[in-house]
Amino acid sequence: MVDEHGARDGTGLLAAASAVGEEAGEGAEAVALALLTLGIRARDERDHLRAGRLFELASEATVGMGDVPLWVRARALLGGLYRAQGSYREAEEVLREALAAAEEAAAVPGSMRIDVCNELGILFKYTGKFDEAKSFYERALTLLEGNSVSDQRAAASLHHNLSGLAHSRGDFAAAVEPGRRAIAIRERALGPDHVEVALDKAALAPVLIELGELDEAETLLTEALATIEETYGPEHYETGVALGNLAALAYRREDYTRAEELFDRCLRLKEQALGTGHPELAVTLNNLAALAGRHGDPDRARALWQRAVTILVASVESGHPLLGTVRRGLETLGPKDSA
Repeated sequence: MVDEHGARDGTGLLAAASAVGEEAGEGAEAVALALLTLGIRARDERDHLRAGRLFELASEATVGMGDVPLWVRARALLGGLYRAQGSYREAEEVLREALAAAEEAAAVPGSMRIDVCNELGILFKYTGKFDEAKSFYERALTLLEGNSVSDQRAAASLHHNLSGLAHSRGDFAAAVEPGRRAIAIRERALGPDHVEVALDKAALAPVLIELGELDEAETLLTEALATIEETYGPEHYETGVALGNLAALAYRREDYTRAEELFDRCLRLKEQALGTGHPELAVTLNNLAALAGRHGDPDRARALWQRAVTILVASVESGHPLLGTVRRGLETLGPKDSA
């Protein structure tokens, strides 16, 4: 019996790439580009194993060609995939390789350097290396300002990410301006109803919740969720993220029953998209644990916080704020009763 995913081996993937490459043109470059196209398609379909293998094959294909820009693109895509999977150490290694090559080769376009710096910024935000994250985001903005071709979507993404970094650091006031700028830039570039604008709104809302601007946060989240569900469907990861932010809003308004219901849905959608051990689950596990403690269920709170600790210690810096929050939550429960 042949496994239905047997075509993930290198021979099958190269055959598929060759078929696509024939449509794009002849030669090794066409095959490498086809591998990247197939990899991006697999990534977007959340077939990460296949996507990773395709990006690796594309990297290998470009080495013999001496095409540094194409190699950098392949490595950047692979690093971004590792980061999305929660494989942070592997992501850092690959992305630093890509950046070093991009800086040494004049043929690598500025837009590619911007992409790699942005990916490194995202990675370091997640791992808790906040100063490095800010450095890479600002470096990407500097490169963008010096680029001969204006890229409004890239500018919006960088401001979105700077807002998210300030949010992660707990500097909520500093997160507002870049968050609003991201929305404004993206609306001008894509129109107010585009899903990327909705994602910007969904990201700004939790900042406003922390600042007590609950009505504006609710308006942003309601608008964003409608667009996200219409675009991606009710079972998508981004739908789960928006539901998690609505849960935080309900919690702030002391509607704990609704908050728990929404956090449960958020966790289910994140697990469905990312697996059960991904670092991005930790924030939702922490929120559910806090609710369980409030409801007088210390056993459930302990299990949720312990799961979050297990996930985080394997992937983030020891001083990461979320890891500290989770550990403090466990401490409030005291030692487990062994009776």
